[in-house]
Amino acid sequence: MKAVILVGGQGTRLRPLTLTCPKPLLPIVNQPFLERQLTWLGAYGVDDVVLSMGYLPDAFRDHFPRRTLR
Repeated sequence: MKAVILVGGQGTRLRPLTLTCPKPLLPIVNQPFLERQLTWLGAYGVDDVVLSMGYLPDAFRDHFPRRTLR
């Protein structure tokens, strides 16, 4: 099963936290929110996820180095 997650927003209401880190990578109890979402999706059979990136895409590439990110 496939999923699309929109992660392209600038997170302006969370500034200054989002100046260098995109909102989906901000930690919640020491784990990035996006990792929580991916774990949840995996538990329900999602095995392919497309991240629709716009803001700070290199941060996602750095965080998930072994994944195929385009």
